[in-house]
Amino acid sequence: MPTLSRNLIISILLALAAAGALLAYTAQVRDNANAGSTAIRVVVATHDVTVGTTVADAQSRGYLSYQTVRQSDLADGAVTDFSAVQSDVVTQPLYAGDQLTVNRVGAQRSQTPAYQVTGNFRAVRVPFDPNSGLLGDVEPNDRVDVLTSYRQDNKTYTYLSVPDALVLQVNQPATNSGLSTQNQQGSLLLSVTEQQSLLIANALANSSNGQSGNNIWLALVGAKGATYRSIVPTVLPGPFPHHGLPTK
Repeated sequence: MPTLSRNLIISILLALAAAGALLAYTAQVRDNANAGSTAIRVVVATHDVTVGTTVADAQSRGYLSYQTVRQSDLADGAVTDFSAVQSDVVTQPLYAGDQLTVNRVGAQRSQTPAYQVTGNFRAVRVPFDPNSGLLGDVEPNDRVDVLTSYRQDNKTYTYLSVPDALVLQVNQPATNSGLSTQNQQGSLLLSVTEQQSLLIANALANSSNGQSGNNIWLALVGAKGATYRSIVPTVLPGPFPHHGLPTK
């Protein structure tokens, strides 16, 4: 076979092989693109969801709903069916737009007080009347400042003993028919450090008949942007209940 003809045939075969490789590569890229754009239905937060909220409650309120996302945007462990987590509670904060994942939910037992505090934090239940404990204003997962008063040398010192304490539970006063709840006791379960729990226990021990309204008060902390400056303890003269001030 003449050399020119042989070279021509080889060139044609090489061109065909290159074309085939290009077509195969293009098909693979197209398949990968199609796989990445495949729509998958997942559970997504449409509203911020706080820790301790049941999945069923969040769904009923419209805070969790189905949405479709591309497979390439699918989060690891994303929940694709409400029925798989219907009896669970949210264990990590969810923000609008977050996909619900299996590591953000857990069994109800994981929300008992023993599972809500870790490290050097402790759960402390403090009795309050409706006013001093803000029982009509606070909800679980709110933050409060705990103000405590102590007597020394016939003077009363008031401190910010526990800033930014986490509220775990709110228990309203028991309602008795025909009786006002104004002077009845409810309680709050607070997450505080072990040192702060001693300050609260000491304040309760110095109160009258264990009534925390005498010398423990709460201040509700704003949900965003709360700041703290250096605070000088307030000193009032005289014993409880009027601190040496004349009554009206």
